[in-house]
Amino acid sequence: MKKKRFFLCFCIFYIIIALTYVPKVYAISPAGDQIYQGIDVSNWQGSINFNEVKNDGIEIVYIKASEGTNYVDPRFRMNYEGAKSAGLKIGFYHYVRARSEEQAIKEAQHFVNVIQGTNPDCRLAMDFETFRKFE
Repeated sequence: MKKKRFFLCFCIFYIIIALTYVPKVYAISPAGDQIYQGIDVSNWQGSINFNEVKNDGIEIVYIKASEGTNYVDPRFRMNYEGAKSAGLKIGFYHYVRARSEEQAIKEAQHFVNVIQGTNPDCRLAMDFETFRKFE
């Protein structure tokens, strides 16, 4: 429960920051000096052979988990299980559609619910492709 609450607070905080202070960019500092080779994946890539991905030098895979308040990427679990089985580091991202603080909270809750029961190795990420200040 504490982990879920932490993820929820984390997500809400970053959604609000990103939507409130546009066009500034906010990010968390790296946890270390090592740079990893990584990719992001979603349903759009179709079936992925994660052993081949690893053999090509990729070390981290960020997997799309969710979008908005009710969408779950159809390949989320398959991508998670495949990347874990191949021994890749894993992170998750949520595609943000929120345009208000209330929507941001609902999206963060949805993201946390979708990734519940997983074990990510990397920090969670929010995919902001359009920005608009709260009104």
